[in-house]
Amino acid sequence: MVTDWQQESCDLYFDPHSGARVVQLTSAAMISNNIYGEQPYTSADGKRVIIARCQDFCFGETGSLLVHELDTLKITMIERDVVGVRGVFNAAWSGMCYYWTPKRELVRISLESLEKETVYVEEDPDAVLVDNSVSPDQRYVIGLGTRMEGPGSPTYQVLRLDLETKQRSVVYEDPEISNPHLQFNPVNGKQILIQNDRGLRMAADGSLDRQAATYQGTTLFVIDADGGNKTYVPVGQPITASCTGHECFMGDTGRVLFSVMWVARSPMDWRHDDRHPAGNIMTAAPGDAEPTVFEAPEHFFNHVCASRCGKYFVGDSFVDGGVFGPDRKIRRPSLVIGNLETGKYRTLVADSMSPSGGNQCTHTHPYLTVDNRWVIYNASPGGDVPQVFGAELPNDFLGSLD
Repeated sequence: MVTDWQQESCDLYFDPHSGARVVQLTSAAMISNNIYGEQPYTSADGKRVIIARCQDFCFGETGSLLVHELDTLKITMIERDVVGVRGVFNAAWSGMCYYWTPKRELVRISLESLEKETVYVEEDPDAVLVDNSVSPDQRYVIGLGTRMEGPGSPTYQVLRLDLETKQRSVVYEDPEISNPHLQFNPVNGKQILIQNDRGLRMAADGSLDRQAATYQGTTLFVIDADGGNKTYVPVGQPITASCTGHECFMGDTGRVLFSVMWVARSPMDWRHDDRHPAGNIMTAAPGDAEPTVFEAPEHFFNHVCASRCGKYFVGDSFVDGGVFGPDRKIRRPSLVIGNLETGKYRTLVADSMSPSGGNQCTHTHPYLTVDNRWVIYNASPGGDVPQVFGAELPNDFLGSLD
């Protein structure tokens, strides 16, 4: 197919500590976003990534989608009008991405061929558009819905759309999954990872209501793809500090990677929780009694992503603790890669140039491409319009962590 590839990228610098080549991939005077790090939006060969673009991340209702080719550092527009400012979801690492059009058509696109196919049309104008995660066999889409009437209402639902039978169903209900980060296991699709904000429930008017008597912070659990066998991951009170809300499967290892909160004595003084003073990034298998702490005490990790192989992770970190440094200037997080088998870690990008403020488009949301060659992340140098960046790993970088 004929595709119009344009140049938006520019080389910026080589990181003075790691030697990573840092490239700004987008430059239009609009917000560009790498979507989210937990389910990486990269082609199966790692050469292409998908990028969302919009004018207003807070109040916009639609956006556009672009594909960036890392080998050529060129970009192309694949859709100008999709539902939502992030507007795309996927089966991580598969290279197959999905989006809803304003006509309520569900479109699948291959990042390698750029061929599109309408795989479903939602005829019910009142039905929720299912849009969180896709099974690796490309059959099922899951998303969040609500039920406002009947026993136990109001409550949240995990909706599943079967692209083969064209049927929608409810596979699970829970009143405390307002922000579930639904994720299929990206390799085998047998489990769904769910974020559980305990004590945070929906009120009758649809707003969120924090239940003071039962609030325990955030934990995680998994269910089978059909909604059964709920099993908790050992994170959150009383085992650890509350999960940050950033988590993902570790490839096909059966384990989950996540970060937990820290103790903030002041904006300039952060400490790790006494239960895990060696660090706040952890791994565990559902059903474990306790997690394994990745020891990196000088780092305060926030967003995390595991590599496709499950061996490495990338995370953004406020080094030495505190959103403000001793000079009372805001700290911008570093990007750090660790080897989950050896426990070794190194800083890839010392200054991400991301303010990581309240708006999601200012957060780094880093992820590794499937070939572990690039880290894709968001940044907005000087507080300008957020753009998508890439840091190319030096050839010997991962080897130094073995």
